[in-house]
Amino acid sequence: MGVKMEAAAEWVGPVRIGRADAEAFTRDLFERAGVESATAATVAAALVEAELEGQSSHGLLQAPTYVRRVLAGTISRSARPRQVHRSGAVSIFDVGLALGHAAAEELVQVSVAEAGQHGIAAVAARSATHFGVAGRYARMIADAGMVGIVMCNTRPMMPAPGGQLAVVGNNPLAIAVPCAGAQPIVFDMAMSATAMGRIRQAAQEGRPIAPGLAVDASGRETTDAAAALAGKLLPVGGAKGFGLALMVDLLCALAGGAAGGEVGFMHGAPEVKADCSWLLLALDPKHFGLDVPYAERVAELAAPVRAAAPDPALALPGDRRRAAREAGQETVRLAPAVAESLEKLSLELGGGRLSGHDGATSS
Repeated sequence: MGVKMEAAAEWVGPVRIGRADAEAFTRDLFERAGVESATAATVAAALVEAELEGQSSHGLLQAPTYVRRVLAGTISRSARPRQVHRSGAVSIFDVGLALGHAAAEELVQVSVAEAGQHGIAAVAARSATHFGVAGRYARMIADAGMVGIVMCNTRPMMPAPGGQLAVVGNNPLAIAVPCAGAQPIVFDMAMSATAMGRIRQAAQEGRPIAPGLAVDASGRETTDAAAALAGKLLPVGGAKGFGLALMVDLLCALAGGAAGGEVGFMHGAPEVKADCSWLLLALDPKHFGLDVPYAERVAELAAPVRAAAPDPALALPGDRRRAAREAGQETVRLAPAVAESLEKLSLELGGGRLSGHDGATSS
């Protein structure tokens, strides 16, 4: 697929491209790297969705890293999750270094099916890779009328309170619940004061970061994004955020895979494996003997929260991402540096330029 566009050097502002064109271009990148078409489409859709929801640190910024790992063999072109253990409502899968977004969606379906049978399901994954926005998968479970809890571990990047050595990742946790008459309520957070992807995005764009987010390699607080990448993130809420991050890591260890210092650095040398572990939980409210359907009860409890908020439309977890997606009008806005890296990789693989007549502009 080669969609045409003016040279990257002429981009002086956000590069705008329609959702369908962004997905098509990204899918083509992965297909040219040898990824199966269905998997490439799933990953492309997930990355573009992150962009539309204002989560660009987990969006197309990540695509070149994934593709280079595919080319280096540390992300598989065709692996599928393989069940290696089952006991009651517990399933363990070896993901085989498959692309995380597609593998996680497959395990969501396993979680929902198992929870429908048992009332609860725990699905753990090892030899897994970066899957982007954890809330995406918790929301998918909630879309099936269930409670979804999704977590994964990352390489150590935060010190213990008062310490200097990075000993735990910023291990994200997402919880989603169905809500009658509305979209699911989705809480999604990393345990650091900001996501590492946001630091990396700021460094690529040459922007400073806010105070209190990270320290440099010497342990001094910094607003220099590049220095922060060489240093450590700070936990959100101090010791509380650190404790939550540690517990997520310990829970992900139920997968029998990488945890703690064993988790690799995704943005390191692409030929060096960078696997991690996941844990997905699904709870089916139909098995809880409730007098009032759970989604209706959630809506009832959420109503006074919305009513008390300055802006009722932005009162609940997940509202801001939904609002960002609606405001974006199906248009992705890429920083010039991100657009340039995507186009450069496409040309290396024999593909076309990012876009032009298919909807991308610079401004």
